[in-house]
This record gives sequence, C-alpha cells and structure tokens, in this order.
Amino acid sequence: VEGLTIASPGGHCELFFEDCVVPASQVLGEVGKGFKLTQLRLGPARLTHCMRWTGVAQRALELAAARALERDAFGTKLSRHEAVQWMLADSDTELHAGRLMIQQAAWLLAQGSEARRETAMCKVFVSEAVNRVIDRAIQICGSLGISGDMPLADFFREARAFRIYDGPSEVHRMVIARNLLRQLSAAKA
Repeated sequence: VEGLTIASPGGHCELFFEDCVVPASQVLGEVGKGFKLTQLRLGPARLTHCMRWTGVAQRALELAAARALERDAFGTKLSRHEAVQWMLADSDTELHAGRLMIQQAAWLLAQGSEARRETAMCKVFVSEAVNRVIDRAIQICGSLGISGDMPLADFFREARAFRIYDGPSEVHRMVIARNLLRQLSAAKA
C-alpha cells in the first residue's frame, strides 16, 4: 500500500497564544478549572487511540501470519518453525489482553468513574504491545516487512509516536504508581 499514512499528515501542530483575552461570555466551565476539564476528555481519547492502534496491530499480525503460511525457509513453511509460532502467539496474546483492558476501562468510564489508573494502565500496555506486535510482524516478514510492498514499515514508524502522545509511558507509570500507593495507604488507615 504505497503512500499509506495512518496519523495526521505533518504530525501534530503547536499553537501559541500571546496577549490573548477571552471574554467571560466565551469561557467554558469555570475560570482556573480548565486543566481539570481537559483531563475529563483524555481518558476516552486515550482509549480511542488504544482501539485504533489495536486494529492496526491486528492487521500487522494477520499479514505476518499469512506470510508465515506461504513462505518457505529451511525446507518448510515459516509457520512450522517454533520461533515464528511463539512470535505469533505472543502477539495474539498481547492483543487479547489489550482488548480486555480497553473494555474494562471503557466500562468504568461509562459507569461515571474517572478510571485514571485503568486508562493509564491501558495506554501503557497497549501502546507498548502494539509496537512489539508490529515489530514481530516485520521480523516474520523479513525484508518484505520493511519494503514498500507491505504497510508494516509505515505502521512501525507511525505507531512509535503512540507511546508518546496523550502522555508518554513514563508519565502514565507515575500515575499508576501514585494511585496504587494512595489506594494502599487508604487501606492501612
């Protein structure tokens, strides 16, 4: 698929506001509460990204499995080699776990929970799993995987940013740990 682009062309833009005055009649919510308001949108947005990239990783896995079934190596199909089977199994397992995490976090949000810990866990796990799944798919497909004849190299390049936008994995790990420690401290009290 030549010229395939998954993310926005040109990436994300930056906006600068200098000497910007917003009339009181145009303020959304309460003055000084904007950060809290934006946080409400981030949980569902993170899950949307997780869902979209899970679909891309699923496609990468399907392409790798198809290649493993058709390609001969060392006298047999790639799919008969244990190392390839393990890569396919690990990818399938990680995608399954990610889907369950997405469903649980979405359910919590639908129940009215902020689900900060769960959406952070989901973002870390899914973004990192997606990158591993695509990487394995490229490995299974070999030189074809990095060529322009398959979309895998494009998937890989675009998916790497998923570990950064909507909060990098390191920030989400801090949120997860902070919430865990808060929960354990409350249980002791």
